[in-house]
Amino acid sequence: MKLPYGLADFTALIREGYVYLDRTRHLADLEDLGRSLLFVRPRRFGKSLWLRTLAAYYDLATADQHQALFGNLVAGREPTPLAHRFFVLIWNFSEIEPRGSAEAVSERLNSYLNTLFRIFLDNYRDHLPAIDLEPNATDTFRRILDAIRRTPYRLYLLIDEYDNFANELVVADEPGYQDLVRTDGPFKALMKSVKSATEGQGLDRLFVTGVSPVVMSDLSSGMNMLRDVYLEPALASLCGFRESEIEDLLQRIHTAQIAPTWSIDEALDVVRTWYNGYRFALDSDEQVYNPTMSLYFLDHLARHGAYPRQLLDANLATDEDKLRHLGELATGRQTLLDIVQHDRSIEIPELASRFRLGELSDETRPDRLVSFLYYFGMLTLEGTTDYLSLRLSVPNLVARKLYLDRIRDLLLPAPIDGSAADDAVRRLQRDGDIEPLLSFVETKIFPVLSNRDYRFVNELAVKTILLTLLFNDLAYQVASEPELHRGYADLLLLRRPDSRDTGLFDLLFEIKYLKLSDLGQTGEQLRGNTDVDILPRVHEALDDAEAQARRYAGTLIERSSDLKLRVFAVVALGFERLVARQVEV
Repeated sequence: MKLPYGLADFTALIREGYVYLDRTRHLADLEDLGRSLLFVRPRRFGKSLWLRTLAAYYDLATADQHQALFGNLVAGREPTPLAHRFFVLIWNFSEIEPRGSAEAVSERLNSYLNTLFRIFLDNYRDHLPAIDLEPNATDTFRRILDAIRRTPYRLYLLIDEYDNFANELVVADEPGYQDLVRTDGPFKALMKSVKSATEGQGLDRLFVTGVSPVVMSDLSSGMNMLRDVYLEPALASLCGFRESEIEDLLQRIHTAQIAPTWSIDEALDVVRTWYNGYRFALDSDEQVYNPTMSLYFLDHLARHGAYPRQLLDANLATDEDKLRHLGELATGRQTLLDIVQHDRSIEIPELASRFRLGELSDETRPDRLVSFLYYFGMLTLEGTTDYLSLRLSVPNLVARKLYLDRIRDLLLPAPIDGSAADDAVRRLQRDGDIEPLLSFVETKIFPVLSNRDYRFVNELAVKTILLTLLFNDLAYQVASEPELHRGYADLLLLRRPDSRDTGLFDLLFEIKYLKLSDLGQTGEQLRGNTDVDILPRVHEALDDAEAQARRYAGTLIERSSDLKLRVFAVVALGFERLVARQVEV
């Protein structure tokens, strides 16, 4: 079985026998939705492969290959009337380096388009006359359209990653981005010519993909004819894998291997935990897996018979850059903290589909930043409230890890502190000794919270700190507030199925918080008290946490006999002291 990890060429995928999860029934959906469509999904979600599928299906030059390419797919059995009725042209803006002056970018864009036009004319030389390229690629485009209008066919233009230049520049060079989309900038001028071409000038169909619709606000006069279809229920699973498809692939991989040492159910649980959770339409309950991340896992499992060491694919490094940039904004920093601390859905009136990138720092419009995180796959639709506002939540552990990495940067700005934190965490995970970690939080983290203008929620701050420090995707699956015994444990670290022979402990925490005012002591008094655990209020809180933790641990033990469990009741005394009690189970 050949898995197409990193492969976005539909024709090569079919001809060379790679696995293809058929989405061609959606061709009819797109035809019904309109002639000029905008479809956005997070990065690495299969948009480019879908564009290449459209190209192969509608290209008049592939009519004689229809059976070979689509014979085993829905589009082969039920072709639409528009199959192979177009000249097809693909623009991929990720191939254009966006940095430098607007003039330099304009020259690269012009050269790129004229190169594509030269190839286009060569590919269709049997249908179109010879056309000399103009110095200005937009003029070349007009000449090609004029020639197309004299044929029985029309043009289908596919634009991939239309917002790539914005995604690149928003972190490194926002003034450069503004130059590119100003009224006389190269991209806005190009998009105006595209819009004109849709008005009876030979461009009959237009399909545009990107990560978000945000840039359309800056290109609105050039592309306001596009219809947003990314929230259409019919297209909810157009890009992404269904769980049943993942399970089928795991079955096939398992069957193909000799004496596999891994379990299908456990592997499915790992994939579900790390990559699932994306919902792209409110009127659809269907959630889909990130396809590239899923294929990363499945391909490694198929080739090596084991899980990949890193469950977070390095292809998401650019998403880390976006979060790092947002973390530098006051509004962004607090939003990241709120998302992880509350571990609950975030509510906004509606997804913002048209706004300028500069509005991300507007404290009066939090929906801008939350919408931006949704489009980049860092939040996903969960549902609606009783007041019909939207609820969004973190979709999976991949996204949660990216958030936690940024919060760790905020809490541990000095590299030496990070090293000390890792040493304390290893003592806990390897030896079951929690005291070094408690000491580190007291001496290194609590002072940061006192000196920084972060709006930490007291009851949740300690869980956030521990979650940030303990998160270890190499050895653990980490769950914040998993449902256990008709309740929700605060923090649970279970060893990955492939890490159970490491000698590490599974860890369960139940956490309580006491205000200094509840204790009747100052921070200075608490710091000097070596017997804080015998204070009546502290002792009572430890007893409550222990009772809850013991119930949760009992449920875990009933579910699995393969646990090496350490359970802790933890009580925070303001942002001054931490005390813990190991719970015997």
